Amino acid sequence: MNIIREKGPVSRIEASRFSRLSIATTKRLVDELISMGMVAEGLAGEREGRGRKAASLRLNSRHGFAVGVNLEPGVLEVAGVCFTGERIYWQKLQPLTNSRDTLERLITEEARRAADACTAAGHGPLLGLGAGIAGLVDAREGVVLYCPSLPGWEGAQLGGLLRDALGVEAVVDDGVRCMALAEKRYGAARDLDTFLLIYIGTGVGSGIVLDNRIYRGRHGVSGEFGHITVKENGPLCKCGNRGCLEALVSTNAILARVRELIAAGVYTTLGSVSDPAASLTLATVGQAAIEGDKLANIVVAEIEESIGIGVADLINVFDPGTVILAGEVVEELHGLILEGIERIVRRRAMHAIAQKTAIVKSAFESDSGALGAATLVIERLLGNEILNL
Repeated sequence: MNIIREKGPVSRIEASRFSRLSIATTKRLVDELISMGMVAEGLAGEREGRGRKAASLRLNSRHGFAVGVNLEPGVLEVAGVCFTGERIYWQKLQPLTNSRDTLERLITEEARRAADACTAAGHGPLLGLGAGIAGLVDAREGVVLYCPSLPGWEGAQLGGLLRDALGVEAVVDDGVRCMALAEKRYGAARDLDTFLLIYIGTGVGSGIVLDNRIYRGRHGVSGEFGHITVKENGPLCKCGNRGCLEALVSTNAILARVRELIAAGVYTTLGSVSDPAASLTLATVGQAAIEGDKLANIVVAEIEESIGIGVADLINVFDPGTVILAGEVVEELHGLILEGIERIVRRRAMHAIAQKTAIVKSAFESDSGALGAATLVIERLLGNEILNL
């Protein structure tokens, strides 16, 4: 199945060669998959053997679909993905509350609505539900361990909740790992075996893929990139420490820093002490920096420095080859900060590694979390080792 998925469309002879199985064994397995409706077969353009057209094998997009949800503070994304990975449903909501009870109801309602829409469109049965959430997650047990951005979710049996609500298999993981999976299957990492995805938005985190497997660590909670210390005695982080990367470059941290500098009397067009710029956004900060605003450019330089230091440390440890930057901060400011981040990484990371490491922007804007969450289901169904569960 995974050979057909990743190499397809392929002929039976090619499937036999890639799998190193005999033609007879390959034929038996392929016939079984076709009878189950998981694989479709048609004639390809090329010819094989004595002039016969080769039959091509591919996954059957009508075999079924998966629904994925991704929950972050103030945002719920919902996606439907068919068996071959194409997005067939998409919805983004902005809940007015972080109440766990309300969000649980909203998640199940929206997941059910997505499933009904995909079924009505003829995409086959619901294969399962995937969920990503902004917090520490035990993906093997489907339990949320720590969720400072969404109070009340600690200990939530999210996998069990979703299984009971929709009556199908449910897979739960950290939201940034879901983004990394989407990037691997459909984005900038499609041809990569090893890479790091770094998310910088409402929070800061990383998804680590090593040799085509998500790296989870001994206790399953690796990737808390936002809580490395990059500034001694820096601002207080919600984790309780000071100087964490998240406390310096997450969306709210950046806007808080702008207001701090306004209050200190730094010249800017973004506001004044008497007018603290209540409508301040990343977009307005970015535009001010482009226009030469002193305060905005101070903030941009600080962002570059903090992210560059953190990325350099990760490159030294993992030698990933490629670092993919994602999230709201990257979307809004990448034209301003990407070159500076690269410059700082080249200066601070080991030269032999840094010179061979690409730093690129994500292929997605805002839908990769839900897309990756839905893909969790497909990966588990295919028994793919990338999940490392």
